[in-house]
Amino acid sequence: MLGALGKTAPLTVFACGLCCGILVQGRHLPGALFALTMLALLLSRQRLAHAACGVLLGIMSVLWTPVWSDFSRESATLSGNVVDVGFVGGVFRVLLNEVRLDEKPVAGRTRLSVYKNVSSLRPGQRVRTPAKIRPARALGNAGEFDYRRHLLGQGITMQASVKDFLEMHISGPQRGPSMKHRLGQALSGLARPEAEVLKALLTGDRSGLVPSLRDRFTALGVAHLLAISGLHMGLVILLGTMAAFSLLRVIPPIAARLDTPRMARCAGLVGAIVFAWFVGPSIPTLRALIMAAVILGALFFSRRVHLASSLSLAAIVILMLWPLSIFQPGFLLSFAAVTGIIGVLPRVQGQPGWLQFMVITVVATGFTLPISAYFFGFVSPVGILANLVCVPLFSLYIMPLGLTGLILYPLSPPLADLLFSLTLPGLTLILRASEVCGLLVPVPRPPIVLVFLCYGLLILALAPLKLPSERRLLRQVVLGAGCVLLAVLPIIQHYRHTHAPLCFDFISVGQGDSTLVTKGPLAILIDAGGSFSGFDTGRYVVAPHLLRRGVTHLDLVIITHSHPDHIGGMPFILERFDVDEVWTNLIDTRTYEFERVLQVTKSKSMPVRCVSLGDTLALNDLNIEVFNPQRRLASPRKGMDLNLHSVVVRIGDRDMQGLFMGDADAFGEISICHTGRDLRAGVLKVAHHGSESSCQDIFLEKVRPLLAVIHCGYCNRYGVPGAGTLNRLHRHGIEVFRTDLHGEVCVRRIPGGLAVKCRENRADEISDVYLKDDAPRENGVLDADER
Repeated sequence: MLGALGKTAPLTVFACGLCCGILVQGRHLPGALFALTMLALLLSRQRLAHAACGVLLGIMSVLWTPVWSDFSRESATLSGNVVDVGFVGGVFRVLLNEVRLDEKPVAGRTRLSVYKNVSSLRPGQRVRTPAKIRPARALGNAGEFDYRRHLLGQGITMQASVKDFLEMHISGPQRGPSMKHRLGQALSGLARPEAEVLKALLTGDRSGLVPSLRDRFTALGVAHLLAISGLHMGLVILLGTMAAFSLLRVIPPIAARLDTPRMARCAGLVGAIVFAWFVGPSIPTLRALIMAAVILGALFFSRRVHLASSLSLAAIVILMLWPLSIFQPGFLLSFAAVTGIIGVLPRVQGQPGWLQFMVITVVATGFTLPISAYFFGFVSPVGILANLVCVPLFSLYIMPLGLTGLILYPLSPPLADLLFSLTLPGLTLILRASEVCGLLVPVPRPPIVLVFLCYGLLILALAPLKLPSERRLLRQVVLGAGCVLLAVLPIIQHYRHTHAPLCFDFISVGQGDSTLVTKGPLAILIDAGGSFSGFDTGRYVVAPHLLRRGVTHLDLVIITHSHPDHIGGMPFILERFDVDEVWTNLIDTRTYEFERVLQVTKSKSMPVRCVSLGDTLALNDLNIEVFNPQRRLASPRKGMDLNLHSVVVRIGDRDMQGLFMGDADAFGEISICHTGRDLRAGVLKVAHHGSESSCQDIFLEKVRPLLAVIHCGYCNRYGVPGAGTLNRLHRHGIEVFRTDLHGEVCVRRIPGGLAVKCRENRADEISDVYLKDDAPRENGVLDADER
C-alpha cells in the first residue's frame, strides 16, 4: 500500500530501515515492530538493498554511540572545554566536551551544574574544578521517563555538580560578550515575561522560560511556537529571499546579468544557515534547515521537489549524529507534524488558501496528539482554534518584526529595540488568551500499541492516492479493521481500570513520600513528594505516574503534614487534576508550600478538611479511618512537632487493609496504640522514612503487618532507614520493601495472601513476590519457599 512511495523515494526506505535498526539495537520492541511493519509496506525488490543498508547502519550507529560513564564519586577533578552555558530550571548548567576525569579521558559530553556564586563563562574556555559525579539513576517506577537515555540522545554521557563557582579554575581567551549574549541582555531589559519568550524565539535561549510560562503556551496548544522549527525557518528564508530580491532588482547591472530569483533563494538559504548557527543546532532547527536546503536546491536546479525524500534525508542526518534522539519527544513531535503536512498537501492543492491553512493545522495537530498524550498526558482542547488565530499573528506580526530587529541590532541597537518592543503586544495577547481560554485536560496514558496503531492508520489514510483497485480495496479493509480496533482497545482498557482490585501503589519519589490507593475508578493520593533544585516531583514523577495508571480524577487527597518532602509536589497535582476533597492535619501552617496549596484549592473551590482521630469516610466499599492527630488542630503552636501530628489513616476493604503513618514515628506510634483502636493491617507504610525511632515493638505487635514499605531516597544524607528499625521489622517477621532499593512497590490482594510487584534492584524485569497469610516464619523471616 506504500510501495509506490518506496519506489519513488528510496531515501524513505533507507530512513525507515535506519529507524528499525536503532530501535532493535535500543531494545524497544514495540517501536521496532512498528518500524518493521512500515518498512514492509514500503519495500519492493528494487529497494531491498536500501532497507538492508539502513537497518545495518542503524545498528552500527547505536554501537558507535558513547555509553553512559557510570561513575559515582563524591570528589573528583573534572576538566573540559565549555560548549554551552545557561540556566535550566533555575540551575546554572555548563556543557563540556573533551572531558577528563582525574586526568583520564571521558567519551562524550558532560553536563556540569553550578549552584552558588554563578559568574560569566564563555564557550571556548576551559574549566578545571573539583566536582561530584552524579549518577543518572532511575527512581524505579514502572514506565517512567528514561532520563539516562534522554541525556545520551543529546550526546551527554556524564553529569557532575559543583557547589561554588569560585572553586572553578577557568582558562582560555577572555573574550567580551558575544552578540548573542548582548542581544539576550537587551531583550531581558524589556517587559517580562514577554521578553523571555522573545529571547527564546530569536536567540534559542530558553533559560527564562520557567515551567509556568511554558504551561501557558501549552494550555493554548501553541507550544510548538517556542521551538525554532519549520515555521521559523520558513519565515527567515522568506524574509531573506524578499530582501535579496528587492536589493538585486534595484541594481540594474546585476539584475541584467544574474538570475535574480535563483540568487534570492540562495540568499534566503544562507540566512537560514546563519540563523540556525546563531540559535544552536536543536533537532527541530536542524530538521527544518535540511529540508529547506533540499527544497531550495531542487528549485535552484529546476528539479521536482520531493518532500518525503527531504524529510527522510533530515531524519537520516539527525539519527546518524544522535541515534538515541529517536526516543526523545522533540524528535518525534517534529517529524510527526511534518509527516502529516506532507501527506495532506496533495489533497488540498488548488483549494483556497484559508482552507489549506485550516486543513494543515488540523492534520498537524492530529499527528502530534498521540505523542503528546503518551509523553505528557495533558492535551489542550482549544489547540486547533488557538492555532488558527495565533499562528497568523505569530507569522505575520511577531516574527517578522523580531527578525528585522535581529538583523538591525548590530547596526542600530535603538532601532532594533523599538522593533522588539513592537512585538510585545502580540506576545501579551497570546499570554492573555492563555489565561482566559487556555485549558489542559489530563488524559490516561494510552498503551504504546494504541499509539502505533493511530500512526499506522494515519499514514495509510494519507498514502498516495493512485493505487490499483485491489490495493485500494485492501487499504479500505485494513483502515476499517484498524478503526474498529482503535475503538475497542480504549473500551477494554477502561473496563480493566474500572474493575481493578484494591491496590496500594508506593511511588518512588526519592527522599519523600507519595502513595496512590486505587480500587476500580476510585483513587486516593497520600502526599506528592518534594520539590528541590528546580525538580518538582508532582510535575515530573507523580502526575505522569497517575496518568500511566489511568487516573485523571482523585476522590480524595491526603496531606499528612506540610513538610516539603511530602507536600512539595502537591500544588501541581491540585492544579492539573480534579479533586473532590483534601484532608490535612491543620490549615494554618504558614509554610510556602502549604500557602500554594491553599491558593490552588481556593481558586478551584476544593473543600479542605482538617481531620483528627475518629473521622471516617466510605467510598463505596472502601473505608478510610483517621487515627492521628489525636484532636482537631486549627493552627500550629510554638514548638509543635509537625511529624508527631501527621495524619495517620487506615484504608482498605474487607480483603486488604493498609496503615499509612506519614512521619508519626516514636511517640506518634505509641499514642496511636493507646487509643484502644484496632490497628491491624496487612500493609504498613513505615513512619518517617524508616527513621531509627520508628516501628516500635509495641506498635508492630498491635498492627501485625505482613509487609512494610519504606519511602526513602537512594544514599540519602539522613541515614534512613535506620538499622534498628530494620532489625525490629525482621525480628517480627515482616517483609520489608524500600523505594531506594526496590523502586515502585505495588501491593494487591490475591486469594490466600498478598502479591507485591517491584523493580528489584532497578532491574528491567518486574519482580513478583507472593506473601501468604499463613506463611511459616523461621527466625522472624518469611521462608523463601513460601514467597
